[in-house]
Amino acid sequence: MHVQTERRTGAPANREANVFHAFILLSTVICGTLAPTVIGPVLPEMQRHFADVPGIETLVPVVVTMPMLVLGALAMVIGAISDKVGRKRVLVGSLVLYAIAGTAPLYLDSIHAILASRALVGLAEAAAMTVSTSFIGDLFTGSRRDRYAALQITVASTSAFVFNLMGGMLGAYGWRAPFVAYALPLLLAPLVQIFIWDTRAALTEAHARAAADEPVFRPWLLALICLAAFGVGLVFMIVPVHLSFMLVQLGVHSTSAIGFAYAVNSAAIIVGTLCFGWVLASRCTVLQQFVLGTLVCGLGFVCMGTAHDETMLTVGGAINGVGCGIVLPALVSWGLRSLPFSRRGFGTGAFTAAQFIGYFCSPIIVMGMVMHSGSRFAVVQTWGIALFVLAAVCLAVPLLRVRRLKLG
Repeated sequence: MHVQTERRTGAPANREANVFHAFILLSTVICGTLAPTVIGPVLPEMQRHFADVPGIETLVPVVVTMPMLVLGALAMVIGAISDKVGRKRVLVGSLVLYAIAGTAPLYLDSIHAILASRALVGLAEAAAMTVSTSFIGDLFTGSRRDRYAALQITVASTSAFVFNLMGGMLGAYGWRAPFVAYALPLLLAPLVQIFIWDTRAALTEAHARAAADEPVFRPWLLALICLAAFGVGLVFMIVPVHLSFMLVQLGVHSTSAIGFAYAVNSAAIIVGTLCFGWVLASRCTVLQQFVLGTLVCGLGFVCMGTAHDETMLTVGGAINGVGCGIVLPALVSWGLRSLPFSRRGFGTGAFTAAQFIGYFCSPIIVMGMVMHSGSRFAVVQTWGIALFVLAAVCLAVPLLRVRRLKLG
């Protein structure tokens, strides 16, 4: 009997992952976009509701950032657990927990209880994002894996845009109403349970033979990927945090104009992910992908830093969005192709955690630079120049190595 062994997916030899399975896994990325987007519009109303609580001005923003902190702390641990107990049960459990904890503010009357529920949301989010990305690495290979890694960012960016609108509409019914959206993962849990198989349980003899071709786990390489992920997190958060302040500094006070600038940036990220998935993934090496994305990000920052009007600043934000849309899936693809099946959950959790720690640290680092220089525009331009230098170094090191080998 002939047994196919060319696919290193971790799936049973007689099962083939298809677009439907990818759709289910890609849909789970909503767990990473609901937290900061759907409740953002109602935070001022929430603060007014709990106005008598000491320190409420600090506690309400933590409602948004708490899941990110927990995700950064626990993603690697949860990824390692999924390597041991199986990804399917972890993913299904995380989707159910996400819905239960996410909707808890509908009936909780204590801001501290709400913060506790948000910590559970972070736990579930860490599991869902880490395991769904690991599943893509398990079930797909080559250009299909790279394309679906890019589509993860596409879906995340698109859903963030949709949930921003949803949060605003639901907010008209009170600050609790947007938390209803957190029930959406309950629709995905049965689909994962029924249609996604546990790749750990599929370690057949055929897979064992195919696994001989898998990459060897190299801790130093994972550390390098995590360092890159931290840097990507730092860079990615600059536009979302500072664009509105820069527009106001240029005299733009219309919320619709500011919202348009953010929408253009979000659309540009989607364009970048599509460029990566359908053009760059199959034509460029990992280094070339990162260099190109870094150059485009840097160009966007320089345009923003030198902008003297709303149009130029919006264009700069769009250019930066395209670069981020290239770099983000390049990072995920690099991580997945560098990890063996047995350590994929651990490794994916590690670079996911590093990326979210970068998200958290970005405003702290950038605002420290702003306080020192006195100008957001100067700081953003400095970041752009630094990215140009980084891209040049990344290009120069391999060339110097080749030249040294020739001379040797």
